[in-house]
Amino acid sequence: MKKQTWLVLLGTLLVPAIACASTNFDLQKIGDGVYAVIVKPGNIVGSNGAVIINKDDVLIIDTHYRPSMAAELMAEVKKLTPKPIRYVVNTHWHNDHTQGNEAYVNAFPNVEYLSHVNTRRDIIAKAIPSIKDSLATLPADIQRREQAAAALTDAAAKTRAMAEIADRKLYLSELQKMQITLPTLTFDHSMILHRGDREIQLLYFGRGHTAGDVVTYLPKEKILIAGDLITNGIPNYRDSFPAEWTATLKGVSHLDFETLVSGHGPVQTGKSQMLRLITFMDDMVGQVRKMANEGKSFDEVKASLDLSKHKDGLAGFQPPLGNEVAVKRTYDEAKGLIP
Repeated sequence: MKKQTWLVLLGTLLVPAIACASTNFDLQKIGDGVYAVIVKPGNIVGSNGAVIINKDDVLIIDTHYRPSMAAELMAEVKKLTPKPIRYVVNTHWHNDHTQGNEAYVNAFPNVEYLSHVNTRRDIIAKAIPSIKDSLATLPADIQRREQAAAALTDAAAKTRAMAEIADRKLYLSELQKMQITLPTLTFDHSMILHRGDREIQLLYFGRGHTAGDVVTYLPKEKILIAGDLITNGIPNYRDSFPAEWTATLKGVSHLDFETLVSGHGPVQTGKSQMLRLITFMDDMVGQVRKMANEGKSFDEVKASLDLSKHKDGLAGFQPPLGNEVAVKRTYDEAKGLIP
């Protein structure tokens, strides 16, 4: 099958990691042939992911920011198995989950890319334009950073700044020749893969972090790979649908899983973190929508809202709101400003 590409010319439990030479992530075995791909602290690869080694092939979940990072993971997979990578799942359209797609089709021409129909749509409508924007703005950003670094007198700060600059230069060089590989198989509600004696369920419970978030569920192994629907703190609300997100997570919570790989943060055990996040979301959405419907401005909402009782267990919680972007997105949604 010919791949469709867009050429862009312009509550947690840490699982022991296997031996892994990767500089950007750890592979943590969480089941028979199932590995969580966890971003190492301080490394910029974008998102977590997963590797599922089946009887005859391999499935990858999410592909990081860059093809070079996907290639790095591919090299680690080859140490585990000689089996070909047959499937790549994109949990949603964000660049840190999709921009490495091309690495897999270059290495395995028969690979199929799986996603929700909305994710394919949003890669075309949102991800590709955002790459063009980055190509236009990154050179000036690098120049500003170089000027700022030159003025630094603290040696450690200067070293960090120069490392960040080098990273951005590498990113720019990859963006300039990046091919955005689109999903080749899409679905509305669910897709089930039967690979030997393993059942892999790809499930859509509704809009949340984006319009097309899917989870990968292994019922036999009781493993859930959830993408950015859940993290160990308050997830990114930039493109979210707050009022629907809680309902989506409640649907996901009914699955029978014991191990959860989130889009960011450590491997989780059980449902405690998911339920904690649902409680926070329900409270935030309820309060913000009530005040918005009463005609209060966003500044008045910020002045009145206090979600500090939820701060325990939510990494990065910013008192008293938790996260201002989340509150603003919820307010805008209540005002009918989000389609």
